[in-house]
Amino acid sequence: MTLRDTDTTGQNGIGWWLHGALLGPIRRFGAAIIITAGPWLVTVVALAIISISMQPVLGNAAIEDLRLTVVYAFCTAPLAAGPIGAIASRLVRRSVEDGDGTLVSEVFLVAAIGSGLITQALAVLICMSLGIEPIGIAVSFVFLSISAAMLWTSFAVLIGLRAFRFLISAFSIGMAISVICILAAATQQPTTEFLIWCFTAGVTVCVTLCIAHVNRLHGGARGNLRPAATALFDETMRHRHLCLGILLALCSVWVDKWVFWFGADGDTSSAGFRHFSAYDSVMFIAHLSIIPSFAAMLLFHDGEITEAIEDFRRALRDRSTYTTLRQSVDRLGQTVWQGVFKIVFVQAAVAAGLVLMAPLLTRMMTFSFAQFLMLQVGVIAVFLHSIVYLSSAVLILCSRNRTFFYVQFLFFGANLVASVVLYEWLGVSAYAIFLAALISAAFAFIWAYRALSHYDFLIFVGENDSLYSTETELRYFVLPPWVERRVEKLGKIMAKRRT
Repeated sequence: MTLRDTDTTGQNGIGWWLHGALLGPIRRFGAAIIITAGPWLVTVVALAIISISMQPVLGNAAIEDLRLTVVYAFCTAPLAAGPIGAIASRLVRRSVEDGDGTLVSEVFLVAAIGSGLITQALAVLICMSLGIEPIGIAVSFVFLSISAAMLWTSFAVLIGLRAFRFLISAFSIGMAISVICILAAATQQPTTEFLIWCFTAGVTVCVTLCIAHVNRLHGGARGNLRPAATALFDETMRHRHLCLGILLALCSVWVDKWVFWFGADGDTSSAGFRHFSAYDSVMFIAHLSIIPSFAAMLLFHDGEITEAIEDFRRALRDRSTYTTLRQSVDRLGQTVWQGVFKIVFVQAAVAAGLVLMAPLLTRMMTFSFAQFLMLQVGVIAVFLHSIVYLSSAVLILCSRNRTFFYVQFLFFGANLVASVVLYEWLGVSAYAIFLAALISAAFAFIWAYRALSHYDFLIFVGENDSLYSTETELRYFVLPPWVERRVEKLGKIMAKRRT
């Protein structure tokens, strides 16, 4: 399944409204938002419901511990699930495209277990380092982090399998269970730990439904997980720059907050969680503005980019001349940049709207004047970050994983250094992430433009692992014989240069 409606003939009644020209685009965009930002939406909805319904019962201190538990869990989980989920998504997608579908269930299970174990270790380390107590909150935080990591992995794998409809359904069921459990607990005298377990229950149900769905479609795990673990590990080592880039991309969003959390102005909740609510609440609103770019990029990739790449592959299968191949590459570049600029324009409109709404948001959220300034600068910084994200997507499209890693390393390092320096100089502000995003966006766009203009060379030679990998790695990427003959001469030249 794709997010596009390729056949709407014969639809009438409610089907025409949902799939037609009126509500069809809105429905697809809403689905893309759930797919790309589902865990974020979980955090927003859960925290909103808890804050409204539980504050009179639990008090401000307990609500703060509950909020920080969820924030820390969904901050920790992607650090492991992001890289592992990306590699697992590639493996299962390749297996399905090859037509055999082998090891799909095994890879999913190994990836979920691996991300859960690594996240568990990180969560335990956080509890020990910060001295989280009472023990009930610490234990519930660890289990929520594990469930969140498996949720991120499930999202990645089901996106790789293009099971969008089931992913949305499972996510909706899980979140409904979380909300029902929380609202039911509100009628009693719940503790903070109990509410965390209520939230974890819905996330766990969603993960369970996803695992059951993949097992039903692909035969279930066959008992021996070693081949899947080996394939996942080998693919991770082969694409280590991609994994490190994803890890740095996730850390880059949080590193400025970490500096303020553990700075002199940081606060500590009653359970021991470090935070700085004056900055966190403002940047949380600012970061929500990038969700339209995530959703639009998914729709764009699933539609026009896929068609343009298929046009290039069709030219290869037809053994076209180099001139024809270059024409298809030029069409691909034109398609990509037209779509990217449209997304940037929409993101700019969203950013401008939030900047203009900043006085209203400041009044609604009872922000101070300093927070009002941080909100405006933060929204502009997130707009620049969207350019980094879109350019990084183009780099990954061109298999420029190492360049993608450089971009994320630049963003992470610039954000970290600027946060430390400007914190000592100006105090708490959003100028650090603004400067980091501005610098990274400039470099990322230049590198992405250069990569896309040489797409054919990168596919055949520059990023063709089969020309430079060892014999044990060749089994994962084998070119057809006629393609190997066509690029043999260029491959030898590049091999000599690299040697």
